[in-house]
Formats: sequence, structure tokens, C-alpha cells
Amino acid sequence: MVYNVSMKIAHLLENQQAVSVFDRFLPGMRKMAEGNPQAAQLSVEQLVRYTRNPKANEVIAALDEALNALNTPENAVSPGERKLIERFKAIDAEDKAKEKRPNQHRQDAICPGQPWLDTKGERIQAHGGAVYYEDGLYYWYGENKEHTDGQNGIWTWGLKVYASADLMNWEDRGFLIPPVLDDPNSALFPTKRVDRPHILKCEKTGKYVCWIKLSGPEAAFTIWQADKLLGPYEMVENLYNPGGHKAGDFDLIADPATGKGYLYFDADHTSMLCMALSEDYLHAEKEVAKSYDNLTPPFTREAPALFEYNGKKYMLTSGMTGYVPNRSDSAVCDAWDGVFESLGDPHLDDASCASFNSQISKIFPVEGTDTFIAMADRWLPGTPVEARLADVFTRVIAANYDPAHYQATDDERREMYAANQLENANTSIADYVWLPIEWEKGRPVLRWQDSWNPGKERKV
Repeated sequence: MVYNVSMKIAHLLENQQAVSVFDRFLPGMRKMAEGNPQAAQLSVEQLVRYTRNPKANEVIAALDEALNALNTPENAVSPGERKLIERFKAIDAEDKAKEKRPNQHRQDAICPGQPWLDTKGERIQAHGGAVYYEDGLYYWYGENKEHTDGQNGIWTWGLKVYASADLMNWEDRGFLIPPVLDDPNSALFPTKRVDRPHILKCEKTGKYVCWIKLSGPEAAFTIWQADKLLGPYEMVENLYNPGGHKAGDFDLIADPATGKGYLYFDADHTSMLCMALSEDYLHAEKEVAKSYDNLTPPFTREAPALFEYNGKKYMLTSGMTGYVPNRSDSAVCDAWDGVFESLGDPHLDDASCASFNSQISKIFPVEGTDTFIAMADRWLPGTPVEARLADVFTRVIAANYDPAHYQATDDERREMYAANQLENANTSIADYVWLPIEWEKGRPVLRWQDSWNPGKERKV
């Protein structure tokens, strides 16, 4: 346990010393937090700011100093964390004792929105994922949600990786980076909200560099590197905030001509910030551009996915509504360090107004063709969004920031809160939506297909 203002209220309440510190600075507030499950999931800083305390910055600074004083060896692991470690080790032992299934499943098409099975016939667990091509094989890596049922507190059980030659049949290659089961302060501890890994190979160092977002109170990156694509990976940074910004969804891109790397990320939920990477890709050195600046949720952009086509740079993003999908936007720019200009929603004939009920995580090319694939997650297959619900989410969230232009009824607010399953979603059964990018009047577009074969795409 690390004690600071970024820790959840629920975790703070496990330690009587921390409770005493909290009560000293915020008398009377603990009873409110204890009686409200949603408040208990907030960080200490978030709770202070939500109360609109006129001296919030002073209180937060003083609280942070007092809580940091509790970071002693005796407080390193809380009683609750010890129980979690034992439970996670038992799950790990059960996994390792399972009989390995032989390859028994093949398919001849990609079927968006349908359960996607690996060659053993088991659900592919590579969510918020990306694809890396090397030596004739595609490697699909992402969040392992096999144990995330929405009730047990497990967010991600390490990162899995799969290999394929045809983009349809994927062989389970195990963990890209396994979960860390004995250190609750590690970003890879199963209760930590690690999301959306991205890998670049640094030609200067020869290393494979993997950035992973840590959402929740920490809102930071964890950075790992390896000598080989499949690892083993070693941690470089556990919690890293480029430029002091709170980190949201991101993508990494490298200019093949210059080798320069760039980080695009939702910075502080206010803009899509581009920062130049260091030569070894292990840190972000300076801010170079902002796109979609000064927006507020749900219009703030997240889930950026970047690619280059015919010399133009493109970025697809989603709005900010948790696991409930929303409209995407596409944008274009002439240079990686420039400001992107919106081209509109790329999803054509989308009656859901929610990106075909999915959220894009990465765009990658099909080798030997001029086709790009947008890979996306359908986080809540059992809760389809249609245009009316998409509108409810937009207005309820927007009304919190701009009540003069957006209104929502109490019934609509209750409906949104009931549908927003970010904390308790069973993402072990989340599906995928992969579609080829087409072009219409110079802009990238996506059309729904019940099934398609990437091997039949047009050759270069």
C-alpha cells in the first residue's frame, strides 16, 4: 500500500493511522464516504475536489505530506492486500494445474461482434489490444480479462499474446507480461487498472519498449522493455506521468523516416497531447502539439489510434463514456507534431450512434496490401447501445460541465448510472470488432460487415 492523495478512499479506510489523518484534515467527511460505495472508489484528491473546498489545493498538499509519512515497512502491505495475495496465488496455481487443450479450432473469416476463439477453442483474451508484425507473423497482445468477472476485484490478469499468419486463426503464446502477484504496489498487480498496451521497437537501442496505461486514481503509465518481442520484459517505470500530466488513453507512433517517436495521450481529460519521446522511447521529453483542446467529457477525446496513409497522418478517437460506447471521430494532419483537424465520425450507416457498439484500440496494416484494420473492443456485449441511450449518456455527462446547453432528467441520470458498468463489468466475455478501413472522399471510413476475410484484401 502506498499512502498518498492518489489512493482510493476504500484503501485508506483499511488503516487506522490513515483514518486518523483523514479525520484530522477533513472532519465529518469519512461518514459520508463510508456510506457511499461510489465515493469509496474515489481517490482522496478526487473526494476533496468534488466537495469544492475553496482551499482544496492547500488541503490536498497537507494531506499528501501527512499520508506519505505513513509509508513505512510496517504499512507496506495492508491486511486486505495480504488476503488478496493469497487468493491470487491460489488462482495462479489452479491455472497452472489445468490440462492444456490441443489445437482444435479453425475459422476462415473475421466475424465482428461474435465470440472469437483461439486455436484451442478458448476465448481470445487480448483486450484494449494492438498488433505487431515480425518475421511473417502477426502478434496480437492485450489485456487478459479471463478472471475479470466484475465481482472479484481483478481488473487485468497480466498481458496475453497470440500469434497468427492469416489474422483469423490465433495461437495462444502465453503471457507477454505476467501479472505481479506478490507486490500490491506494482502496476501489474491484478487489482490495478492497467489498460491498452502499445509496443515500439527502438532501432537505436534494439529494445522493444512497451507502454501501458494505468487508469484509476494513479492515472499514469508503466513502462517495460525487452530484448525480444515476446520478452521477458523488465520494468523501467512503475508510475510515470509525462510532464506531470494525469494520463488517459494513448497511442505510440514512430516516424519510419527519422526514427522519432511520439506519444499521443488524453492529458488531464482536457486535450489530446502529443509529446516527443526520448531517443530510447522510455520517456516523453517535451510537448509538441495539442489537438481537441479545451473539451470536457463526454466530448473529450480518448482511445487514440494513429496511422499514416499516402503521406497523411490520421487519428481515430472515441468520446469519454466509460465502457459504454459512443461516437468516434477521425482527424487528419500533415505531420506527427502538428494539430489534427476533425473529419467526422468514420462509422458509416451506424444506427447505434456508438461506433457499432465498440471502441477502437489500434489500427495496423495488412502486410503486402494497402489495407488497414481498425481493431476494437465490444466491452459490454450484453448491453447494446442504441441511438436513444447514446443520447442519454451524452446529455447526462455533458450537463455536469455545461448545464446551460445540456439537460437531463433524474430518470435519465438513473438510467445512465445503471448502464455504466465500468467498475463491475464482466469483461471476460467482451468481444471484438475488427473492420477494414475504406476511403471515401479522402477520409477513412468503416462499414459494418458480418464477416470478412483479410486474405482477400487488395494487394499493393
